[in-house]
Formats: sequence, C-alpha cells, structure tokens
Amino acid sequence: MRYARWITAVVMVVAVGATGFAGWRWYERGAVERSHAAALAAARQFTVDFVSISAATVDKDIERVVGNSTGDFHNEYTRGRAQVRAAVVENEVSSQGNVLRSALVSGDNDSAVVLVAVDANVKNVKAPAGRPSHYRIKVDLVKENDRWLVSRLEFVG
Repeated sequence: MRYARWITAVVMVVAVGATGFAGWRWYERGAVERSHAAALAAARQFTVDFVSISAATVDKDIERVVGNSTGDFHNEYTRGRAQVRAAVVENEVSSQGNVLRSALVSGDNDSAVVLVAVDANVKNVKAPAGRPSHYRIKVDLVKENDRWLVSRLEFVG
C-alpha cells in the first residue's frame, strides 16, 4: 500500500509535468506562428510601399520606407533619398504596387526572411500610359520595439 501511494504520487508529478510541458510548447508554437504572420504582413506592406511612389506624394512615400526600415538598408536608403526624390519628380513617376504572392523562407520571434512577388503599373514621362513591372524581392526583417522593420532588401530573379 505504501508503494502504491508513492507510485501514484510519481505518476501524478509526471502527468502534471507532461501537461505543463505540452501547454508551454503549444503556447510557444502559437507565438512563433503569430510572429511569422506579422512578419509576412509587414514584408508584404513594405514591398508595396517600396514600389509605390508618386511625384505628387514623393516625400511621404520616401518617409514611409525610411520609417519602416532599419540597419544597413535604412542607412543606404536614407543616404540615397535625395537622388530618389529627384528622379521621381524629374521623370513624373507614378507607380502603384500590388502583391501577387509571398512566402516566409525562415523566421523566429525576432527575425524573418520573406520572398514577395510584386507587380506595379509604372507611369512616367517616357511611358505616360504606364507599363507593367514585375519584381521579385527578398526581404530580411527584424523585430524592434514590437515592430517588424526591413533590414535588407534584395531583388531576386
């Protein structure tokens, strides 16, 4: 009888531990899935913002990209913003992007790599009726202060 109580106690401790571990794993899996979804949404929005620019709203368009980036990409884009602005205004550019597809390549709670396929209709002085442009963009994101920011952007394929 004494051993039966001891065995029952051990079984109860193991059962409570296993239940706790399973609950923790469930919570962590959900947190990672939520992070992946947020990173994917941020990458989709950023790539649309990146390819959507207009001479009429160029300062706001550039600021939107700067405000949602960090690291080397942020520094590089900030350094080149005057040239971007001049080219957009001079050529009377109007571009509006649309995400076709996106996929998470890798990620965790604090970083992610996303591939995004974006099409845009680009109008300018040489193509006033517009012409389609197709972009395939790889975006590296990091989470800073609960916001997903782009740290690297690369055109692929």
